[in-house]
Amino acid sequence: MRPIVVSLARLVLPVGLLLAGACSAPAPAGPPAVLYTLRAPDADGHRLEVEAVVPSAGEETLELRMAVWSPGYYKREDYASRIEEMVAETPEGQRLVLESKTSNRWRVRTAGHPSVVLRYRLRCDEQSVTTNWVSPDLAVINGPATFITRVEKGPRPHEVRLEGPASWPRVATALEAVTAGEETRYRAPSYDVLADSPILAGNLSIREFDVEGSLHVLADGGAWEDFPVDRAAQDLARMARGTRDFWGFLPFPRYVFLDVHREGGGGLEHADSTLVTVQPSRLATPEGYEHWLGLVAHEYFHAFNVKRLRPIELGPFDYETPPETASLWVSEGLTSYFAELVLRRSGLTSTDDYLATLSRRIRKLQETPGRRVQSLEEASRRVWATSKSGLAENEETTVSYYVKGPVVGFLLDAEIQRRTGGVRDLGDVIRWAYQRYSGARGFTAEEF
Repeated sequence: MRPIVVSLARLVLPVGLLLAGACSAPAPAGPPAVLYTLRAPDADGHRLEVEAVVPSAGEETLELRMAVWSPGYYKREDYASRIEEMVAETPEGQRLVLESKTSNRWRVRTAGHPSVVLRYRLRCDEQSVTTNWVSPDLAVINGPATFITRVEKGPRPHEVRLEGPASWPRVATALEAVTAGEETRYRAPSYDVLADSPILAGNLSIREFDVEGSLHVLADGGAWEDFPVDRAAQDLARMARGTRDFWGFLPFPRYVFLDVHREGGGGLEHADSTLVTVQPSRLATPEGYEHWLGLVAHEYFHAFNVKRLRPIELGPFDYETPPETASLWVSEGLTSYFAELVLRRSGLTSTDDYLATLSRRIRKLQETPGRRVQSLEEASRRVWATSKSGLAENEETTVSYYVKGPVVGFLLDAEIQRRTGGVRDLGDVIRWAYQRYSGARGFTAEEF
């Protein structure tokens, strides 16, 4: 593999530096990093081989874990079920005792070695925005579904090295790219950042634009050849400027749109990126393109509302115990409401389009019997049991906060404007909430 790896590094390096922010300095002092190497010798079979060098500091036993859910997608997915084979070794290749404690936890008896080499093979044949896909021409890699890490408190750096096929000439991710000679690694200061930074590799289309000093990158992968990438970049730039005008600032120096053209649909927010799946056939229609714009605007608005302004229960994340919060209607429902306003104010949709979308939501809500049974807060608290990440599965007994949340947002906005003579609106509320509660702590339902 070495000649292929060197060739790939030479191909990937300029784009990696472009998309992830170049850095050639050594890692900062602190605990040693967990280093992952990703290989795909059986890309045709949708398999990814992971090698993790895990520091053990001479501990006799090393506790390891894998996530069971992805923040932002409120459904338990048990990613360890995709592992087909796993072994633990010393750096010299001596086999170590590896014990399974639960379905997503393991214990390695280190025999006093300073690090453990964990090797495992993942099945990567799913096309959602939380799972993995590997093929000869495309890799979509999500952190929670890929990386086993130590069970410990406190941040530890994690680094990723790709040794993919030459048919993955470009890599896009929000992770920082660190170079050493011809090798590129993608560095995260903690597992949380690693889990929050998907990686896209393959024959990618790359477009860049700047918004108020913030670099934005649109990376399209999959069957993107018929997609109007230049127009899309221009429209996303208008949307990003409209979002900046709404908030008054942008909270990141760089943001990456990971846009995958394949079967399926949906998007997932991250602090400095979003991963979106769109069907090429649907994008070919004006309605499909407008839907894509709305989806991306929703995920981009999430960089503020939920990634930096969040319910108190949504952080620090417990990747093994799904959290319960009454405020997902704020994080999701109001995000939909504001994102649609941003698109209208940016001139990307018309007033008639905006009102038609709102009318469809009102009609859908009125036709849902569950609106008389389940409140918005209850829909948020019981999302793990009664819906598919907020989408009502039994409309007789449940309500979707994606439907009712924006309608409530509209009513709250209208009432605030009526009471203040148009001096204040719901946008002031969310901006004040950001000033008071963004950062490490978050807000309670009562505080909001």
